[in-house]
Amino acid sequence: MSRQPPDHVGLDDEALKAVANETRLRIIASLGAVVRDGRYGTRRFSELMEQIGLSDSGQTTYHLDKLREQGYVERTEEGYRLTLRGLRIYQFVRSGVLSGSPAVGPFELDLDHEECGKPLSIRYEDHRVYGECEHCDVVIEGSPLRPSAFDPERPESLREGMRKQMWSENFALTQGYCLYCGGSVDTGFDYPYRGSDVDDATESEPVIRFNCTVCHWFLTTGVEYAGYLHPAVVSFCHRRGIDLREHLMLKVPIEVQRPRIRSEDPWRVTVTYAYEGDSITLTFDDDLTVHEIEREASPIESDASP
Repeated sequence: MSRQPPDHVGLDDEALKAVANETRLRIIASLGAVVRDGRYGTRRFSELMEQIGLSDSGQTTYHLDKLREQGYVERTEEGYRLTLRGLRIYQFVRSGVLSGSPAVGPFELDLDHEECGKPLSIRYEDHRVYGECEHCDVVIEGSPLRPSAFDPERPESLREGMRKQMWSENFALTQGYCLYCGGSVDTGFDYPYRGSDVDDATESEPVIRFNCTVCHWFLTTGVEYAGYLHPAVVSFCHRRGIDLREHLMLKVPIEVQRPRIRSEDPWRVTVTYAYEGDSITLTFDDDLTVHEIEREASPIESDASP
């Protein structure tokens, strides 16, 4: 289903000019760093001047006024503090988006590439984390990850940051929500080679196309992606002592069978998730609504059932 982007979201030249200044960004960063009693706090004028390295009170007042005019900062009896709008700018700055991207890795994971059996590795560059097989020279996954999500001095934190990001994005996108701008996300099935010169385009496995209607972020994934956090699959895994979120999405500890197309008009695609002889099969439409759930237990579990 396609949605139209909201008309009220756009660029505000004056708002952009107010933060397109190094001193004002330092003011926002200084105010954002004040957290007291679980709340973002305030700084007095003199304290703020010292923090940002200004000796001219007139210049400080000028920059504060510019930020106040656009609703980034407000004045209180205790001093100055960020508004929610200002806090969003602070969070953007602290995420590392405006910083240089560190280069980390590659280093091996405790996962093997299904195609060759060699260890997979991950590396970070250009604000993305890549899962790859160096032996096959192929990239398995490339996902955006903010520099704030890991510590370059601790490579293991990159793996953990990647895990958290991928599961967070999974939940957001399958709910029709863009994790990056808050916009609505359209979903639909397609074939990865449709529109290309590949002869067997329609014989390949279908994929899910996610497209944000506001910032136009897009992602293409396998159909199984939509079921990992569905309540039925979560329950299936929980009964077997498995929490998929504890694992990298590159290799979950359950068997995921190839999707099967029941129809294209309307779209009906089934995916089976299995573990030790038991399975659960979900049938999706192109909005990722689940229309059918089929469960199949191994003979041992069936015989043990009351």
